[in-house]
Amino acid sequence: MTQRLSFGVVIEQQHWDWVSNVELWKQAEELGFESIWINDHFYSLGDSIDREGFEASTTLAALAMTTTKPKIGVLTYGNAHRNPAILFKEVVTIDHMSGGRVIFGIGAGWNEPEHRAYGIPFPSAGDRVAMLEEALELFDELETNDRTTFHGRYYQLEDAPFVPKPVHGHIPRLIGGKQPKMLRVIAKHADIWDSGLEVDEYAVALRTIREHAAEYGRDPDSILASTPVWRQKMSEKEFADRVRAFYKAGVRQMLIQHPPDRVGIETIPGLVERVIPELRAELER
Repeated sequence: MTQRLSFGVVIEQQHWDWVSNVELWKQAEELGFESIWINDHFYSLGDSIDREGFEASTTLAALAMTTTKPKIGVLTYGNAHRNPAILFKEVVTIDHMSGGRVIFGIGAGWNEPEHRAYGIPFPSAGDRVAMLEEALELFDELETNDRTTFHGRYYQLEDAPFVPKPVHGHIPRLIGGKQPKMLRVIAKHADIWDSGLEVDEYAVALRTIREHAAEYGRDPDSILASTPVWRQKMSEKEFADRVRAFYKAGVRQMLIQHPPDRVGIETIPGLVERVIPELRAELER
């Protein structure tokens, strides 16, 4: 399957006031980014947990109403943070608010201090992966059935109605992760895989995912590969070289991720206006 090259921007709703976030979303749409991403944390990360930190689903709803064209998503929801059936109801609601632009990004969850601070249970890594896989099976049921009864190890539903369905019938699922167990979950369930691995490790993990996908009877090339290619200020040549390297490794969704202090983001419009068009012409010819 041929996958086109796309560029998105990650604007985490941490450290900065609400108005600043909204202004950056609008700028991202004006620049022509094909996707805009936020994160899922209950307090700000980085050098201080006491700065602004806006909740993910309500922020994603605001992003849906502030923009009109880009795909939007959370990179990534922590599955352990919420009841997954309620989370999926939130995501489908926002999908309708956005006119069908949502990508559902989800992972197993990782920040133990954050869970402890908010009284959220933090199971073992193995249990968190198993919980995520069961949640993904639950999403399939809710997306497909008018009523769902589900008796899992971690989650139970009894004749639960679920309408409306996603605008396009299915919300693409981005799964983040890099450990061996997660690579199998990704191979089985993901439409998109995102990881911050460096290029050599990324290429190996992507090959592994595609091998597992074939074992599950999926088209290995149906899984879109995604990664951040810009996390700090760099020259236009350095940026172009990183995009080329990850493209060669199989990545087709390239993300520009604002650092917490947003140092260097003033160079991003130049990348969009000068470098990205040249890269598209070169790599997709």
